[in-house]
Amino acid sequence: MNVFVRLVTGIVYVQIVVLIGFLVFLCFRTRSKGLIWVTAALLLIKLQALNHIVAVVRNIVYAGAGETWTPGLDVRDEKLYRNLDIAIIISGIEVVLGYSLCLLGAFLIYKEWRQGKFRHLEP
Repeated sequence: MNVFVRLVTGIVYVQIVVLIGFLVFLCFRTRSKGLIWVTAALLLIKLQALNHIVAVVRNIVYAGAGETWTPGLDVRDEKLYRNLDIAIIISGIEVVLGYSLCLLGAFLIYKEWRQGKFRHLEP
């Protein structure tokens, strides 16, 4: 069972990397602002970039006090329990910001499509 879970997890990571790579390729190929926003939103949601950035900044600021925070740790310890509210707020901001960027990107893609930017001309 453990091998199956690791295999499926590895396949999911490969799928995410392939999807992001394909979207970045399309960003360079089409120069679409909407596609760039959608790609940034997917990176924000899937890689949880905001959560890691806040963890690094918080660890730098509170390094002298002996409080370090690693996202995903057990929060039953009293020092880590105080960080639970920060983790919940950051996760909420990440989700709202990610989906807002996806909606903005979809609107920009629609606008670019209506202007004829994605029309493929036959040779």
